[in-house]
Amino acid sequence: MSAKTYLRILRGGIIASLLVVFFVFSNLLFPYITSKQLPFNILMEFLLVIWVVFIWRYPQYRPKKSYLTWGLIAYFLAILVTSFTGVNFTLSFWGNAERMLGFFSLIHYLIFYLVLITAFRSWKEWRILFMSSVIIAVIVSLRFLTLGTIPMFKHLDVYSTIGNTAYVSGYLIFNIFFSFILWLRSEQKLWRWLYAIGVLIMLSEFWAAHTSGAIIGLFLSILLLFLLLGFKHKRKLIRRWSVTVLLLAIITVVAVFSQYQAVWFQHSFLKNLTPEKTTFQTRLISWRSAADDFQYHPWLGVGLGNYAIIFDKHFNSSFYNYATSGTYFDRAHNNLIDIVSTTGLLGLITYLSIFVAVLYYLFKRFKDNGAYAGTEDYQGRKNLEIIIIIALLTAYFIQNLAVFDSLVTYVGLMLTFGFIYYLVNEGTLKSEGNEIIEQKISSSDSLEEISEKKYFCTLQAKWEWPVLIILILATYLFASQYNVKPWRMFTGSIQGYGDIINGNFAGGLEAYQQALIGTPLDHDARVTLINLVDSNARILKSLPKKQAGQDLDYVISLAEKNVDLAPRDSLSQMQLAQTLEAAARFNYQNPAKFKAYSDRALQAIDRSIAASPGRATVYLAKAQILLLGNKKDKAIQTAEYAVSLNPHYYAGYCRLAQFYAFWKDQVNMGRELSSCFDRGGASSIRSNLFLANAVSYFASQGNYEQALIAGKRLQALNPRNAQVLINLARLYLITGHQNQAELKAQEAIIINPKLKTSWSSFQKSFTNLNKSLKASSRPAHSSTTTNTSSSSTSPAS
Repeated sequence: MSAKTYLRILRGGIIASLLVVFFVFSNLLFPYITSKQLPFNILMEFLLVIWVVFIWRYPQYRPKKSYLTWGLIAYFLAILVTSFTGVNFTLSFWGNAERMLGFFSLIHYLIFYLVLITAFRSWKEWRILFMSSVIIAVIVSLRFLTLGTIPMFKHLDVYSTIGNTAYVSGYLIFNIFFSFILWLRSEQKLWRWLYAIGVLIMLSEFWAAHTSGAIIGLFLSILLLFLLLGFKHKRKLIRRWSVTVLLLAIITVVAVFSQYQAVWFQHSFLKNLTPEKTTFQTRLISWRSAADDFQYHPWLGVGLGNYAIIFDKHFNSSFYNYATSGTYFDRAHNNLIDIVSTTGLLGLITYLSIFVAVLYYLFKRFKDNGAYAGTEDYQGRKNLEIIIIIALLTAYFIQNLAVFDSLVTYVGLMLTFGFIYYLVNEGTLKSEGNEIIEQKISSSDSLEEISEKKYFCTLQAKWEWPVLIILILATYLFASQYNVKPWRMFTGSIQGYGDIINGNFAGGLEAYQQALIGTPLDHDARVTLINLVDSNARILKSLPKKQAGQDLDYVISLAEKNVDLAPRDSLSQMQLAQTLEAAARFNYQNPAKFKAYSDRALQAIDRSIAASPGRATVYLAKAQILLLGNKKDKAIQTAEYAVSLNPHYYAGYCRLAQFYAFWKDQVNMGRELSSCFDRGGASSIRSNLFLANAVSYFASQGNYEQALIAGKRLQALNPRNAQVLINLARLYLITGHQNQAELKAQEAIIINPKLKTSWSSFQKSFTNLNKSLKASSRPAHSSTTTNTSSSSTSPAS
């Protein structure tokens, strides 16, 4: 093939790779991630073949030596080395379905970069690439601006093509600055207007995403842009205006945030830009864990993707003061901390070397262009472009102090690095159309050397197609094994999950068994089945007892495989313990099997505790297992220790209340139940029987407000239960919520019309009681009110 054809294929492949941002295949596990990464991987692997044959066939197109390129290679090598020295090679090398950020996936971004710097060799080509990226980003943004405002689509996830809003924000940061570069390079007003409109659309979506770190990063990068213009722009007027805008922006921010205590501020999104934001506080706890653990592995870390080991080891239950869900961090949510924790100083130094190389080239280029910026001449515009790139990297770097990279930000970063490479080598890169097939022949070459070079070129031409075909076939086999096979596994596991949720446990389990055939990414698919059984063990009752027992053993074997991969992972150990507990419950009437499964469950939960000794919920899981084994004192002692880890966290009190309710100890149950509800624990309770007991207990104590809370939670779990609805209506009426009482009563009567009579009778009795209370004297009023707690108005009656 001609060099021109190779280049067109490579450029087309790079542009096509940008389209994966639209891919969301609902039949895949973690569709926002896997739907993009797997096609991207396959495309990059085939482009690698084209690229290798191309630079072998046409050596004059090989990438030039660059500190930036060597920095990237060094960083990826550091990741590879620390994958071998870390605690879980499989996770470090292959990653998992939820993130797809193992070495295997990351190396595809290096392929993207190498193809990029080889194929895009002129501004004309870069303009097409940047325009493609910006157009795609504008479409992503318009999806929110259109669907998000249509009532019938408001319930949908408007970020569904990318997923996490933090990823959306990072993605838009790159494309906003790419638009700035296009605007600067454009000579036509129409195009400049179109780029400006695109920026406004993307900024609208960017603000709607409400990602605090990205907002701060973009704002500070714009301030830096004005600062650099204030010092480096050629025109004095521009310098003055830049400094003025910078100072006004700083004064405005200080003035606004000085109103932090004001009511309007506390109820605005601005509060999320302060350190008191909940997610910032949980990140601080995470970062302290990383600081505490650094001394144990300073040079090589624990291996890419294994941050959960660090987080669990130093977990502090004060975390529950800020959040009770999402308490397992597999990333530090700070790129630098994550890198130094998982790849050590080796990884951090090589990572930072990339940016040192970038700054070296940009400052050198800036100086060579005349050390000033402006739009008056070619060199000034070049330096203005460099200032924009510095601002872009600043925004990226700052927003990554509160998040981590994803496919869309890695691609944006590689596009930026590729463009910097182009700027540095702009004068020497050749565009398409160079059809020379011979190696470069120097005037000083001897006849023998010239003959040798011509022979080598002839040999290359002869073997080009055989080599290309062999490599394409090898890549097909490779992609089938490591991308298509996981794709099928993800599809099969989702099919199995859906079957089980819809009541077809046998069919769902068979789908899982066919899907889980040993790919490196099986871990997360196994977890979905493990969690299904742990949380819905009653689904096994639909099967013959022998078959159900075998199926439980299969699920236990899956949990054990996950533990074998990561024996120091607290979550995997707890999932195994809970699956073994489910097996113990299932075999309750078989003393030998019951004891065997219970003992194994206790061993697993003890390993989970050893991996995360400060995590209260793990102790509560152990207390539950001890309760199952009728070890009352140890269960109480373990649950009380969980409470001691964070007395402000409701979970321990709620669990103790359930224990005492099981043992019919009303006094202790009431004490723990009050502590549970006082700390907002009602919403965590899922037992209908326990909630009904809570309603009765609080009503018997005359505490109708707490009874109402329990009643609302019970109704949330049973939205179509007429008796629950009518009891809730009574509680609303007793607590003075007349309108809500009527609404709930009507809902109940629609479901069961026979309740209309009892509701009318209750209303009449309650009205008569209130009239008698109003007619009574004040001293008597207090006594009468107290007596109503045991009157017939109680829902418990």
